[in-house]
Amino acid sequence: MAQAAQKTRVTPLMVRVLAWLAGISSLQYMSELPHPAWIGGVGALVILAWYWRCPAWGLAFFFGWVWAACVAWWSQPELIPALDVRSTYQARGVVVSLPETREEYSRFLFRVNQLRQADQIQQGDWLLRVNWLQAPPVFAGSEWQLALRIRPARSYHNPGSWDYAGWLYHQGVRYTAYVRQDPAHQLLQIAACCPLQRLRQYWRDALQTLALPPDVSGVLLALTLGDRSGLSHDLKQAFAATGTSHLMAISGLHIGLAATLALLIVSAIWRRIPRLCARYPALLAGTWASLCTAAGYATLSGFGLPAQRALVMVLVFAVALLQRQLVQPFAVLAVAAWMVTFLQPDAILSAGFWLSFAAVAAIFALLPLLRDRSRWVQAILVQLGVSLMLYPILLLSGMPLSWLSPAVNLILVPVFGLVVVPLSLLSVLSLPWVPLAADLLGWLALPLQWILDGLYWLADRGRWEASLPHLRWLLLVAVVLMLAPVAWHWRLAGLVLFGLGHLPVTSTPNRGEYRVTVLDVGQGLSVVVQTQNHALVYDTGATFASGFNLADAVVQPFLREQGITQLSLLMLSHGDNDHAGAAAQLLAQVPAQRVLAGEPDRLSVTAEPCQAGQHWNWDGVSFHVLHPDNPRPAVSNNASCVLSIRNAAGSTLLTGDIQAAVERRLSPNLADSGPWSLVVAPHHGSRSSSSLALVQATRPQQVVYAVGALNRYGFPKAEVVARWQAAGAQHWRTDQSGALSWLFAGTVQGPEAWRQIRQRYWHQDASD
Repeated sequence: MAQAAQKTRVTPLMVRVLAWLAGISSLQYMSELPHPAWIGGVGALVILAWYWRCPAWGLAFFFGWVWAACVAWWSQPELIPALDVRSTYQARGVVVSLPETREEYSRFLFRVNQLRQADQIQQGDWLLRVNWLQAPPVFAGSEWQLALRIRPARSYHNPGSWDYAGWLYHQGVRYTAYVRQDPAHQLLQIAACCPLQRLRQYWRDALQTLALPPDVSGVLLALTLGDRSGLSHDLKQAFAATGTSHLMAISGLHIGLAATLALLIVSAIWRRIPRLCARYPALLAGTWASLCTAAGYATLSGFGLPAQRALVMVLVFAVALLQRQLVQPFAVLAVAAWMVTFLQPDAILSAGFWLSFAAVAAIFALLPLLRDRSRWVQAILVQLGVSLMLYPILLLSGMPLSWLSPAVNLILVPVFGLVVVPLSLLSVLSLPWVPLAADLLGWLALPLQWILDGLYWLADRGRWEASLPHLRWLLLVAVVLMLAPVAWHWRLAGLVLFGLGHLPVTSTPNRGEYRVTVLDVGQGLSVVVQTQNHALVYDTGATFASGFNLADAVVQPFLREQGITQLSLLMLSHGDNDHAGAAAQLLAQVPAQRVLAGEPDRLSVTAEPCQAGQHWNWDGVSFHVLHPDNPRPAVSNNASCVLSIRNAAGSTLLTGDIQAAVERRLSPNLADSGPWSLVVAPHHGSRSSSSLALVQATRPQQVVYAVGALNRYGFPKAEVVARWQAAGAQHWRTDQSGALSWLFAGTVQGPEAWRQIRQRYWHQDASD
């Protein structure tokens, strides 16, 4: 054991790589890129420090920062000059990705070289993510002229929300677009470029012609071609709930397993042929085979960024084996991390990067414990160690956790790595010989369907919704100490920290206090109200024909970040899609003790009607429903539930989409209760609402408009904003500030604007 510990000691190389990673990280979390003069100045200081023989770890840190800054400047996606988001452009370009088709939508990456608007023509190189409703057949590599509406890519800025704009930016995409119905659409060439993508589309189309169950077909496409568009929403949820989503991503796991399998098979065959062994060692022959297998698999999957990272990792380990020298596993892992981040500094932002390297590091740390043990014991120890290592990383990444994950992965990782993936690859490669491919897929389809049925069954039992928002970094430090090659007392300290990391530390308001958070759900509304022991969600945002919905994208991740696993009340102001469209999806994830709605008959969920006079008290905070006050309320906007929230610190008014007629009826009562601390502007700041009567009655300190960026309605209207400002109200917009949060505790504190807190250099400016 002492020898093993000596072999896995922390080396200067590992310290330098860690410092390099820290330098790259410090750049990636900046709100804007430093000026090139600053980068040059820091680079010059690094050179001088090297000349003066400063500590190597310090040089590595600053060199990492300089290198990441240079790459970030060099790789910025090109801007479209004077972009008019309300105009239609005639764009000429090439489809450079495998088109995804779901329902009536097709989506693909479109590399544009010419944009024409009226008589103005711009030449350039812009990569757009395009959606096309009711599209004709679209092929990878085809050249088109399309009528496009273009706008900057944008994320929903909320705690827990996925940074969609950042994900696109790091693929070279700054803009999204949708195709306008226009007779001028033209297919100019069928095969203008991209032979690899065309080959992948041939394989996908051939696979889809075979009679396979939809879920099986979707899994095979994901495993072989990296095309996840065939995975249904329910299947994705099942993978997430059982902690097996990584099985559908072609990254370190699958490419590493395929490379290892090739190494073992070729080495075993090579050893049985004496003439070959005499000429070249079997292990080295297997290493070359593993490297070729990894490169082929990465190419088949489209050579995406995760596959590139995995290939670099395999390459480093292969070179280490080909050197025929005994090397320290952690040193090889450190070199692989350095190479990956040298080629892709922004890879450090990817959860997949950390999950891949952490899993391999955990296996290396466990190697001394695996000697002289049975294979089943080794497999169990490895799976438990990897699960422990990934646990804090999943928490930090905002990914769902599953207590079933270790047991399920113990079975499915070898099944997928040794059976499903190899057979899937053989099936795809044999597609030109349809009978052979059909036979292979026939052997695979039935057991794979059984596996997926089992995942569906386990999904409802495996999700763990608890979160530890304040202690995640502590848990990461604890796990690293527990698994790292350090002395036993450090591991004991890690165990103690791991226990401390699970202490019930929360950020809920104290008794008599409440927090209001207006979420950024685009052109819609969702508000979360928290007291000491209760949570209320007022509206859920929309759902769309493509299957995308704001409950899964925004509301439920925010609730998970706050540690909320059950709602005391879901209030749906009225039945419009932008307010209540995602109610069913939210309740499927987070149950509610009670549901109130202004228009229960228009909803897809069961709800009681809200009526003026309903009131309750939670933890010293008073809630009153002020509208509807008519047994037969108006439909649509004027049926909205109006909710008053009040404590000693201040008052909040949630108004839904009420219009001027309802506002005038409510004004006398609102004036008696005023002035108000916070008002969510009715109907997103439209002209039909925010009447002078409401403004004068509430006289709020702050008003917030829940609006989408560049929304086609032009909300909030300029005259509405002027009306609230004239009354002395400070105004906020979710499209500019992201989620806005106020704490009513003694005084009104806030707001905290999430976009300002989490601004990154790749985000568009607030005017988008």
